[in-house]
Amino acid sequence: MPTCVIYARKSSESEDRQVLSIESQVRELKLLALRRGSAVDEVLIEAHSAKAPGRPVFDSMMRRVGHGEIDLIFCWKLDRLARNHLDAGAILHAMQMRKITQIICSDRTYTGDGNDRFIGGLDFGLATKYVDDLRSNVKRGNRERFRRGWPNYRPPIGYLEDRATKTIIKDPDRFELVRRMWDLLFSRVLRPSQILRIANEEWKLRTRRTARQGGNPLQFQHLYKIFSSSFYMGIMHPGGGETYKGAYPPMVTPEEFELAQEILGRPGRPRPSKLEFAYSGMLFCHRCSRVLVPERHVKPSGKTYTYYRCRAQLGKPSCAVRTLPEALLEEEVLSNLRRLAVRPEASKWISDNLGASLTGDMEQRQKARASLQRALEDAVREEDRLMTMLQRDQIKDDAFELRRAEVLTRQAGLRLKLERPEASPDELIGRLQEALAFSASAPAVFEKARENDDPVRRRHTVQAVFANFSVDDRKVLTLAKEPFSFLGKARDPQRWWTIAEDVRTWLLSGEDLWIPDLNKPLSEEPVVDNDWSA
Repeated sequence: MPTCVIYARKSSESEDRQVLSIESQVRELKLLALRRGSAVDEVLIEAHSAKAPGRPVFDSMMRRVGHGEIDLIFCWKLDRLARNHLDAGAILHAMQMRKITQIICSDRTYTGDGNDRFIGGLDFGLATKYVDDLRSNVKRGNRERFRRGWPNYRPPIGYLEDRATKTIIKDPDRFELVRRMWDLLFSRVLRPSQILRIANEEWKLRTRRTARQGGNPLQFQHLYKIFSSSFYMGIMHPGGGETYKGAYPPMVTPEEFELAQEILGRPGRPRPSKLEFAYSGMLFCHRCSRVLVPERHVKPSGKTYTYYRCRAQLGKPSCAVRTLPEALLEEEVLSNLRRLAVRPEASKWISDNLGASLTGDMEQRQKARASLQRALEDAVREEDRLMTMLQRDQIKDDAFELRRAEVLTRQAGLRLKLERPEASPDELIGRLQEALAFSASAPAVFEKARENDDPVRRRHTVQAVFANFSVDDRKVLTLAKEPFSFLGKARDPQRWWTIAEDVRTWLLSGEDLWIPDLNKPLSEEPVVDNDWSA
């Protein structure tokens, strides 16, 4: 015989905050069934949102309805049964086919009669409309929160939610420790695995403890997630292509974040090996763009030789190019370093002439900053115009979201540029003198590192000066980074003025330049060649 069941449901989401608990629903419905003289055969309980199909208990109940096992349902409100069109249609169809004789709620009884089904369809439509409005309001609230610079999710390690003000603040126990991890990465002396060991074992850094989890040491994938998260430089990407500037205090600058990605984010790098190679992951085949794989061979005499070879990937033909001996590579690197080294008289002339020129550029830089401010104000006004067009139905939702995401991304980039501190002429001259001093000393430092078999200093020197190493049949093709590419022309005094202008343009662009501290003692631990990639 068909049975009578009670169906009680409550979602943990915000849509059900004003709904009775499941226990209260069951208690009230049992009293309602008793007053109506109906014997309840089974109580079905479910804690699942009804805004989308896929509730296990509800789907099982509807299958039993289709088999004729259930014909009477007690529920607190009709929206407990469905808040989406698919489930609502299944219930209305079952009522039309007389599979469900009655749905008894606290405020109304629905039968298979056409009028009752019509009212039921309206009630289901209102329940679905409530979910749609709630979703729209939540999205609008989230966009406004992001626009004000605050995320709607739990911040990463190093930050905390201030529940009183609903903002993000520094974690007093972890912020400085996480910042020290970034500093160790920037030093390029320690591998990520060594940074992780220091944080877990020496600093006793642990994840934030919550009611269900936390209080654990950092995992290796967690470390790379930290170093690749733009949240730490004050930029949030909630999805949908939108970018927002955070109002919380950033941990790193955009330049530092880009440096971290340069250190960690080289695609296609081979996995870690047990041997030390100075240039692993840096050399690419000019013909197929694959990374050259380092090899070490020991001759019967005991002498060791290192080579870099282009190996074919699975299913792909080999380039069949000759291997590149490391000694040949280093001879060419040393020759280029000597060519780029700046003589003392050229260094002094460039520094003296740039000092007065940079002072005169201050007014122009202030005008450029004012132009950025005007561009930001224009972007804010454009966002306001888009909001007005949306309210007047002058733009479709999809077009509005696309254009607004573009405007917000532009605003975030402009704000980052405006918040970047302006360097004084003395600071710019200091950067130049540091580059000039490094250019002059790099050949000698590289030669000494070769004599001492120091792969770390050799690699750091090459990384600081050169980029885009490409190898074609034992010929190394590479480009010197700015400003070293300009300084290589300083052997001709007639070109000093042109070099000074090029260096001035580079200094004013604010482009970051990493110069290793060649006098700083390196870690005594061995450096594994390819442990910089995740």
